[in-house]
Amino acid sequence: MIVIDSSAWIEYFTDSKNADYIEKLLDEEETITPSVVLIELSCKSARERWNFLEYLRFIKSKSSIIGMKEETIIKCGKIYAEERKTKSSFSMMDAVIVSITKQNNSNILTKDNHFKDFKEVILLK
Repeated sequence: MIVIDSSAWIEYFTDSKNADYIEKLLDEEETITPSVVLIELSCKSARERWNFLEYLRFIKSKSSIIGMKEETIIKCGKIYAEERKTKSSFSMMDAVIVSITKQNNSNILTKDNHFKDFKEVILLK
């Protein structure tokens, strides 16, 4: 199972050099998109004038959308506090994504370097 981060969706939707690899994963793997990723994509869509509803429909057709469970919320604070000691750009949204990844025994598909130290990361170049 793979958790898709907003940076990976952006790579896919902008048809970057990683788009074919991401498409292969979407076709072959079970994927999860945290609801916080949808919030990030909604904000990016508003700034870039993308049709977010079109992207949302596609994401929902390829990935399960999940929110935060109590366990996620509890772990999130610990992950956030620990990561902020060395990564000032690590956000609460990032902590939620890591927490959801750990909760689901998954990997994170991302292009964001602040995830690079997590064993669960699949880092796009």
